[in-house]
Amino acid sequence: MEPPQKDPDVQERDKLRKKVVEDTGGILSYFWPLHPIRLFIDLLLAALRLVQPLAPQLIPLAVFSVSLPVILFLSVGSGYWVWKSVAVGWEAEIFLQYGDGPVPFAEVALPSVVAQQPYDISLHLVVPANDANFALGNFMASLNLMTPSNGTIATARKPAIVLPPIASPWSFLYNRPGTVDLNIPMLKDFVLGTSRALARVELGRRDQWKTIGEGHGRELSVLSGYIRGVVLHHGVRGLISRFPLVSALVASGVFFFIMFVGMIACLMPAVEWHFPSDVNEPPKTNEGPRKRRRSRRRVEEGDDSKPKPRTSRRTPSEGSGSRSRASVSGL
Repeated sequence: MEPPQKDPDVQERDKLRKKVVEDTGGILSYFWPLHPIRLFIDLLLAALRLVQPLAPQLIPLAVFSVSLPVILFLSVGSGYWVWKSVAVGWEAEIFLQYGDGPVPFAEVALPSVVAQQPYDISLHLVVPANDANFALGNFMASLNLMTPSNGTIATARKPAIVLPPIASPWSFLYNRPGTVDLNIPMLKDFVLGTSRALARVELGRRDQWKTIGEGHGRELSVLSGYIRGVVLHHGVRGLISRFPLVSALVASGVFFFIMFVGMIACLMPAVEWHFPSDVNEPPKTNEGPRKRRRSRRRVEEGDDSKPKPRTSRRTPSEGSGSRSRASVSGL
């Protein structure tokens, strides 16, 4: 059957539509904003056609080139995070308030600490070396650690006393002239359990020494004061805190090695390995067994072509008959 012929009007419409499309494409190709874009797309497609045979080698190379800087960045970040997370000692200055309570007190927010790291917490005071402080005798130092929500973490009260400094020719090297350094250990091997805490410090006697002597109230004179936390080195955490820079470098190196090995393991199946010897050497065919089979077939054919001699088989009766005939002829 012949295909049905289209109506002449329909054919003319199709021709007109194709001509309009061609004319529109030509106009748009010379339109200034679209012509550079179209030229760029053509050049990009041509470049892709050129590198298409090398795609199995270029794609793994591109992935490797992009992944390596990312792995380096993550490795440096991991080392910095370890170095930043290492527990270190801290110190906070306290400013005592006089006249606002029965004893001088101070409240201070502690620096950010490692929650599970044990610390030795102590008070360090610099007091004037005068007779008034020497005459106070024993007084109490109180430390109250609290959470930001006003929950009590720990409370410690320790006695202290100010003694005259020992005369030494080298005392000016480690001590301010006319002052006494007073260290009061408050908490030993203590774990705060939180990274944010508040401290309240009180110095003096709550009876203000009124029960002693003539009953006059007295206070401890303090030039400056600090609350300190010293890191205790225990186990792996203590080893890291003792050598923070080495720990950060080791962490960065281990992270880079693991990520690099994982990337190589993922890219190895995508790489096609070609060697020059594979191109120069012709493909080896297993001709040994075939030659042997052919030789065996030829031998078998040669044996079949030769006529086989006929062998007469004699029965015992024929042999006895010939013998009897020979004996008769001799008679």
